[in-house]
Amino acid sequence: MSTRKWILMDKLSSTHSQYLKASLYSYFNVQKPLGKFLPNGYHLLYFNPKHEETELSKDGYDSHQEPNDFQFKRRLWAGGKLDFIKPIEYNQESVCVESILASKKLGNNHIITTEREVISQGDISLIEKRTLAYTTDLYKRLEPQYSNKIPLYTHELKPTDTLLLRYSGLTFNSHKIHYNKTYAKQEGYPTTLVHGPLSITLLLEWVDSLFGGLIIKSFQYKNIAPLFANETLKLALSEDSHNKFSVWIENSQGELCVNGTIEVEEIQ
Repeated sequence: MSTRKWILMDKLSSTHSQYLKASLYSYFNVQKPLGKFLPNGYHLLYFNPKHEETELSKDGYDSHQEPNDFQFKRRLWAGGKLDFIKPIEYNQESVCVESILASKKLGNNHIITTEREVISQGDISLIEKRTLAYTTDLYKRLEPQYSNKIPLYTHELKPTDTLLLRYSGLTFNSHKIHYNKTYAKQEGYPTTLVHGPLSITLLLEWVDSLFGGLIIKSFQYKNIAPLFANETLKLALSEDSHNKFSVWIENSQGELCVNGTIEVEEIQ
């Protein structure tokens, strides 16, 4: 890590969002057209580093935030939080200021937490925290966890290789575990993995299709276990209070893979 702060510019063209909408249409029952503002989670298509291929790590991912002097074998998107402060309008020159909040070594793991502030039309519109884990261990299946909540709504879908390839392209993400099965198996996985940010987008897109008249204020989540391509996944939601929902994703065995909390406010 040569520096601890990065400035990323983007014009926020709606074209990328239209491609993502087209990619997700077949996965949800409600097909909402794009409006004037970015849907929740679509900011992940923008403000991505534009590194040359020679600047990438051997796993295909960006190397500029890797821990120094730590020979990791895998990197994982472990979790994060999104605070939606103000709607982000399309076709506006916007800025993302990214900085490293924490970097610590825990046994065979090195944990790095970053913060992103998205500034559009002069105002901070979104604050995102991301936690990435770098580990010296190859993947091995851990003791499964299960949700103890009773879902109010559920939705099943099966992310295909095509969806993963499209999302990799739209986010300029060349991490090999998402499209190269041979490489994924070298890291111990049975096949390619659904992107951490894609799982977030799927949950947010689904919640948006369920409810009208609600504004999401924040979304905090943790990635507990990997989601694999071409596996049937179950998205679930339960209501904790009038303005707070629990959301999660289960794999085909019913095991908990992504767990999160969404806070909303009613439109006045």
